Amino acid sequence: MIDTHYDLLSIAYVAYLKNDYSYLKEISKYFNKDNVTGVIANLYFMSIEEMQNELHPNYYREEISVLEMFVKAKEILDKFLPNTEILYSIEGADYIRGCSELEQLYSEGLNSLIIAWNTKSKYASGNRSNQGLTKEGKELLSKAIDLGMCVDFSHANKETFTDMIQLVKEKKNEGIDVITFASHSNSRSLCGVSRNLTDEQLEMLSEIGGLVGVFSNRNFVVSENERKNASFYLKENMYLKHIEHIKKIIGEDNIMLATDDMNFCKEADKEYGEVAIYDYRDLKKLVSQTLSKNYTNGVIDKFIYSNAYEKIFKKIKKNISIRNKKR
Repeated sequence: MIDTHYDLLSIAYVAYLKNDYSYLKEISKYFNKDNVTGVIANLYFMSIEEMQNELHPNYYREEISVLEMFVKAKEILDKFLPNTEILYSIEGADYIRGCSELEQLYSEGLNSLIIAWNTKSKYASGNRSNQGLTKEGKELLSKAIDLGMCVDFSHANKETFTDMIQLVKEKKNEGIDVITFASHSNSRSLCGVSRNLTDEQLEMLSEIGGLVGVFSNRNFVVSENERKNASFYLKENMYLKHIEHIKKIIGEDNIMLATDDMNFCKEADKEYGEVAIYDYRDLKKLVSQTLSKNYTNGVIDKFIYSNAYEKIFKKIKKNISIRNKKR
């Protein structure tokens, strides 16, 4: 199975700050040929206050660049997951110091960019604002595309999302094969939180060949009035409904699966840390059992592995190979 969104780079960096690698040791047990073989590992940035509260008081410091954080986190994660296929992502470009640092990040292995978290920045905005891509944001995203990086639409608000679609279309018209997806997004018509995607947004993604990682965080699967007392049966079947609804709009060849597993931050927020529908210890088996209610083995394989591998991982490998030949 490939998990298309897990904040493993942030986990690695916090482990480094605490000098406590116990969580990484535990989770590394579950990355193997019978469970999870690939992951899009994420380093994320929020407001400074939220990073201090949720992650670590020294998680972000102005004297330490995003590049330095990324290199350190990647070095640690690679040691713990030596046999796992990993794509590396940054969520929230707020503190990247322009296109030159983005190029450096790419040369160090960054493969994918979520330009906005929920907050407003100099580049773009998530769902706490109605601002779209800024001039600097268009330049940064354009550079990411030119480098061959993935464009991840998760977290973008309506304005930013629409601006990103337009930029991708312009790049495609130039003959660039842009890799596009929403790594961890569900259907807003089924669970009305602003982080989920409207049917219109899903249709826009479909127009550019974008994929969606339907994710099993119950806060984005089950509506708020049902959430606290939701049984596993309800959560599991609502997750299936999200997959089926999104599939009808973007097609079965563009569905992927994600967890956005947040158990690592239970110390900061116990409830948020325990919102996964599935246990990561046997993730592939549990997800496959759920999907088998509605889908054949061939379709299940597309959802849990081959769509992500063929349309994202293989393309990124090709881009890396081309980059290395140019060096």
